[in-house]
Amino acid sequence: MKLTVLGGSGIATPELITMLARAQERPALDVVLHGRTADKLQIVGGVCARLAQEAVAPLAVSFTTDLDSALEGADFVLNQIRVGGYAARAFDEMFPRELGLPGEETVGPGGFSLTARTIPVVLDDCRAIERRAPRAILINLTNPASLIQYAISRYASVNSLGVCDAPVTMSQLVSAALGAPLAELEIDYLGMHHFGWITGVRQAGRDRMLEVLARADWLAEKLSVDAEVIRAVGAVPGTYFKYYFHPDRMLAAQQGKAPRAESLLALESELLAAYQAGQPEAVTRRNAHWFEEIVVPVLLALMTDSRAAFFLNVPNKGALNFMPEEAIVEVPVRVGRSGAGPDGPVGKAPDAVRALLQMNAAYETLAVEAIVERDRAKALRALLLNPLIRTADQAKGTLEQVWRNVMP
Repeated sequence: MKLTVLGGSGIATPELITMLARAQERPALDVVLHGRTADKLQIVGGVCARLAQEAVAPLAVSFTTDLDSALEGADFVLNQIRVGGYAARAFDEMFPRELGLPGEETVGPGGFSLTARTIPVVLDDCRAIERRAPRAILINLTNPASLIQYAISRYASVNSLGVCDAPVTMSQLVSAALGAPLAELEIDYLGMHHFGWITGVRQAGRDRMLEVLARADWLAEKLSVDAEVIRAVGAVPGTYFKYYFHPDRMLAAQQGKAPRAESLLALESELLAAYQAGQPEAVTRRNAHWFEEIVVPVLLALMTDSRAAFFLNVPNKGALNFMPEEAIVEVPVRVGRSGAGPDGPVGKAPDAVRALLQMNAAYETLAVEAIVERDRAKALRALLLNPLIRTADQAKGTLEQVWRNVMP
């Protein structure tokens, strides 16, 4: 089988190859790394090729800057591109502060900026996939995942699914709260990318959700969301809701500090130097746990047609009966050789969760359409619905920054 990695020159890519090399149940695999920066790709690709030599099952790694040849005949495509690199991320994290909002690359104004920068490149890549690997399954890791995937589903004909480690992290958190092995828990999870909720937990048929909510104070410390909010809603919010429920606190914590992008840029330089110096132990310093927790398990399920269950981003298609059919939702799915789809209708959600999800879905669909159509009025309508943006002035300020700096 052939896997093409878009954004293959990323400093975390060696961790992907490490996880694939360790997978014993994996079929023989050719991995082609595609990157747009030849020098960086040469360094990262060289490390990955050496790591592949230690694989327990046949694994070959090559790399190229030629997109068509990288995609030719691919069975699977992993999209992990970062358009503009960490310098662009720094912009996304900084300009929202001027509007009185916290800066974050996947939510709020920063998320809209990243979406505007990324969608045109992803859709160009999808055209290449349609030409060179029309039967390939695209696994999207690029953020903001649900907006990117909505663009793919609306404007391309590529079979795609979205992966994120956040539902895994939340499941582990609930497991720790109960002091129960995760493998013994049946967890009800629903939502959208970085906008998900745990609404139910059972163990051996016994409902344990009230016990989870009884630990709201402990959960509040981990999630940076007030315990009263968790108890009032009756569900456990995802790790990004601290930005939505407590934006003032998050902004105050950021003031006077450099954006996270700067530390990642420094780490990138250090890792590239270490890779050049032949220090494979440096691979783990990026701590790209998402490869182990979700990306590689989903890839293996696709390759082996295992029908394993995951929480993934897919078109709704009735999974959440209160959401638009075309919205990208994060729900339980079964994964096999043909891709992934909702594992039937998902359970009930509290009224507050339903309302928040409906508003976020309206924002995401409008935002993507506005970016593709280059429609400022539709973009403003979208931003007025963004759950983090509280005023019209903030929406207009976001639009001005993005239209001027990202979409000239």
